Amino acid sequence: MINQRNLFLIILSLALMILTACSSKTVSQTGQSGDQSLDRIKSAGVINVGIEGAYPPFNYYNDKNELVGFDVDIANAIGDKLGVKVIFVVTPWDAIIAGLLSEKYDTIVSSMGITEERMQKVDFSKPYYHTGAQLFVPNDSPITDPTKIEGLKIGASIGTTFESKAKELKVDLVTYKNDMLTFQDLVNNRIQGVITDKAVGSSVIKEKSYPFKAIGGLLYEEEAAFTLRKENNALKDALNKALEEIQSDGTYEKISKTWFGNDIR
Repeated sequence: MINQRNLFLIILSLALMILTACSSKTVSQTGQSGDQSLDRIKSAGVINVGIEGAYPPFNYYNDKNELVGFDVDIANAIGDKLGVKVIFVVTPWDAIIAGLLSEKYDTIVSSMGITEERMQKVDFSKPYYHTGAQLFVPNDSPITDPTKIEGLKIGASIGTTFESKAKELKVDLVTYKNDMLTFQDLVNNRIQGVITDKAVGSSVIKEKSYPFKAIGGLLYEEEAAFTLRKENNALKDALNKALEEIQSDGTYEKISKTWFGNDIR
């Protein structure tokens, strides 16, 4: 004979089974796995964007303490297409994915390269530009081959693909919070070279009049994309559509030429 307690447990179990089945049905019908982020963004009229703010010319603070750069302009152009205001959330690079996963912002627009390791944690839009890594050394450096630097003291930003490449090349690696710090240590002869993005290195050298040069060709090529949480399929589709629109209407080319003199898509 079923007592009242057992009857309650049976009813509760059946209710949970029905709720789970309905939830699964909703997910399969929408195909969005419960993604409500795009609706929320459009309703609020705001998209929160994670960005490092220390990666010139892509994103950095100018001498007026204004956040500027290619990534900043691209994010604002995307926001215009979505009909929302962009609010930037400046976050150190080594914590930027964690901030996304903890929902401190909706997406990252901060020159993040697509890698298999990152794809295990996050999702990516279509690439919004192509670039590559390069080794930078003092003008009087004896280094002539960027792939033959084993044992040399080389700097790279922590949590980047540049750090991974430096480890692969078996250097005496010194990691930093951002690229500005790596170049400061190169100025002070604490390291023998820096591995970073080709455009970033060239920009820092030009801006600061550093006596440095690039050595050889690219160490590897890379695709940068907007970064999202895995369940945000609707937002990813919207970002991809907005990217296609700014690339077709001339907005992207204008922004790119402002910062680089050419189209880097």
